[in-house]
Amino acid sequence: MQTISHFVRRASLLAVSLLTLSGQAQAHGSLDGSTLTIEYGLDAGAGWQTIKSRTFTVGAGQEVSNWSIDSKNTIQWNIDVSGTDVVLSYVGSGDFMNFGSPDKLGFRLVDSGNSIAAIEGAVVSNTRYVPNVQGNLLEGFDPATALTFDADHVYVNLNASMYHHHAMPGMGDPVRDTIGLHLSLHETPAVPEASTWAKMGLGLLAMGAVARRRQARRSPQREQQ
Repeated sequence: MQTISHFVRRASLLAVSLLTLSGQAQAHGSLDGSTLTIEYGLDAGAGWQTIKSRTFTVGAGQEVSNWSIDSKNTIQWNIDVSGTDVVLSYVGSGDFMNFGSPDKLGFRLVDSGNSIAAIEGAVVSNTRYVPNVQGNLLEGFDPATALTFDADHVYVNLNASMYHHHAMPGMGDPVRDTIGLHLSLHETPAVPEASTWAKMGLGLLAMGAVARRRQARRSPQREQQ
């Protein structure tokens, strides 16, 4: 025989299900609106050392433009962030060539505002080569070794990368000027909105009322027996 406690248990299960579905619907897996810091620096074996940095809020449009990382202002980068994509494009007037030393020399993306979920993955998104079109993967950049990450950082190592405005024998490709990244973020269920709580409450009240009516109908039958 079903009792009121049986229906209360069913109502509790319903509440848990609503909470789960609500959280999944509101899960946030985007960089939009977050506060990030892009650092240029190096690690020569004693830990990361920041040389220059820029902090910004991710929104519509390009977040960092013509960022000079050298004293002569000839080595410049644009950084554009949207959704879970980060695009670093070389726009400087000078050429550069790195020689594999120090072990890490390049960019570090930092969740400085503690405003995004944990980073669970990072891959290079522009691995296809299109001749004579800007936006190909920067020359010398090996995604297998030069891209690393942890929960709060993404490291883009340029220690073996290069850029030349004019092709040279065996090297130099002026359309290989970009590193496009796609991040995977851990999606944490959000707290249900007020409307969700209201719907849950109405559902529990309705189930309780049904249970009471059924119990009341059964009570006279027990007395007659």
